Amino acid sequence: MMTIGQSPRADIQRELSVLLGERKIEVKGALDGLSINQVESLVPVDAHDTFHTRLANGDDVVVSKQAVTARLEEMLLARGDRPVLIACTGKFDDLSNHKNVLFPSEILRHLVDAVTAPRGRLGVLVPLVEQIEPFRQQWGLLGRDVEVAAVKPGENPDPAAEMLKEAEVDLVVLDCFGYEMALLERVRDITAVPVMSAVRCTAHVAAEMLG
Repeated sequence: MMTIGQSPRADIQRELSVLLGERKIEVKGALDGLSINQVESLVPVDAHDTFHTRLANGDDVVVSKQAVTARLEEMLLARGDRPVLIACTGKFDDLSNHKNVLFPSEILRHLVDAVTAPRGRLGVLVPLVEQIEPFRQQWGLLGRDVEVAAVKPGENPDPAAEMLKEAEVDLVVLDCFGYEMALLERVRDITAVPVMSAVRCTAHVAAEMLG
């Protein structure tokens, strides 16, 4: 597993292990080996260049997607053909076409397209307020009405979930790899609609591929 932040990521590994079982998960981070000052220098250019992630010390940071993508490219070139799960729901259009790499954004997009009505209303949760409009545009490409709300992993999801409930969404997508099962359950309780987790959907696909 490659995270866009720093390893380890016990929270993500814990969620993945629910479906992947006892398989050993090796974790590497795009920001591994960088000092705090070096990380802080990776400033996003705009909202479309924004990634929210976590450092090894537990601090949340906002970094440039372009800078992270360049570092992931180097890591993928070095790993050979070993299966890799990218622990991020961002779209990586600038990455080369690497073999045996799972991108949660692609998995989520196709699953949502498969299970929702063409004219349904989709609810999406993202970590940062700055990401609301870019993600509204991204998910709107499917031709559905989209309501996006922001809540950081580990924070109280109730206000964001209430917003989606008031918007009368038919399905909620947790569009962040840092959202844990407790948040999913709370959002499902409040909205009373199905909730799809990026982590769990990707883990299901990984389990099928690994056998």
